[in-house]
Amino acid sequence: MNQNVVFDYLKEKDIKIDKNIFSGISINNYNNEIVIKGKQLDLLELANYLVKVALSSNDKDHIHLDDLTLLNRDSDIKNLIIEKE
Repeated sequence: MNQNVVFDYLKEKDIKIDKNIFSGISINNYNNEIVIKGKQLDLLELANYLVKVALSSNDKDHIHLDDLTLLNRDSDIKNLIIEKE
């Protein structure tokens, strides 16, 4: 499967993005509300991960996100697992 579905789509549509600004996603809990924050490239990377899992032909396919992959070190949530049912 293509590993850059979102980025290939943006390129196909000639939508320009700034690929130099990457700071990582922050996931924080404010008064029982989960807030996901990131710069443009961070959010596009998250979208790409979600699309890859959603399009996977394997049930139970999943991704682990942490400070070594996409999460900002300042994020309240240190590990995030996204799993396809």
